[in-house]
Amino acid sequence: MKKRDIINLFILVIIITLGFFTFKNRKYTFSETSFQMDTIVEIKIITKDRNAGILIDEAFELIKQYENMLSYFKEESYIWKFNHSKIETLPMDEDFLHIYQVSEELYERTNKKYDITIGALSELWDFENKHIPSEDSIKKALENVGFEKLNLEGIHLTKPDGVKINLGSLAKGFIIDKIVEFLVGEGVESGFVNAGGDMRIFGQKKPLRIGIQHPRKNRNELIGVLNIKNNAVVSSGDYERFFELDGKRYHHILDPQSGYPAEGTLSVTVVAPTALWADAYSTALFLMEPQKAIELINKTDTLKAVIFYLEGSEIKKIESEGIHIES
Repeated sequence: MKKRDIINLFILVIIITLGFFTFKNRKYTFSETSFQMDTIVEIKIITKDRNAGILIDEAFELIKQYENMLSYFKEESYIWKFNHSKIETLPMDEDFLHIYQVSEELYERTNKKYDITIGALSELWDFENKHIPSEDSIKKALENVGFEKLNLEGIHLTKPDGVKINLGSLAKGFIIDKIVEFLVGEGVESGFVNAGGDMRIFGQKKPLRIGIQHPRKNRNELIGVLNIKNNAVVSSGDYERFFELDGKRYHHILDPQSGYPAEGTLSVTVVAPTALWADAYSTALFLMEPQKAIELINKTDTLKAVIFYLEGSEIKKIESEGIHIES
């Protein structure tokens, strides 16, 4: 064999080898959106499996299953039955026990500001029809609010008649985590789940730029940008569900101690390893005085937050340690 033929053969072998490895390591990207959990949910995955697109459909079905379990409004849901049952005893599975433990921990850490037994109070407020409940009705509802009214014995949770659990402050985050857990378990290498701006990113080699909505301008205008890599990021704001009456804004984040919407804070964005913690803490910090909220978040090693609040008529910002906001 001539020297030139040997060289050509060697080059051919290299080309075939590179082609094989390229084919072997080829990655496929799939992305779909669906209206679920009362918002637009986007799931994007990157995987070596060319047939993995079906996993997104399965993920959306899984969202429906969890929503049907945790929804406050859907009859036949796990929570709805518990809230309306005469027996008022709930046998808890592993998932709900985890939710209960997170809720209890935040109730204690926030000096009772974060409270999932807010159901009777939340039913009074109608943000679509701009209805402000009477003081008497709020006082009566507050009699049925208080996490300490719940009693856990083994795996059985009991409550007094009239107490209602509302998991709206963390259910979306919990479901996002379950979807990520499912996708990773099926071999998906990277991607994200975005439920109306509440999202968790996983397996990414580079951070994604996530915008923080300006609380007082057009929905598409940003007040800051975060670079997020393989974490969850969730924002809570007084601009999500609200109405204005006589120059005052009434929003859906209710203080379980006063019975009225929390005042002062405009938005809270939390970065955490899981969407459950980010979701729950974004509400919990919103209910607190901004400085105390940041002091609380600084006591945790894995959580970061930025809070925008009003001082007079001026929007101010306060950040936790380790977070960097681009203007």
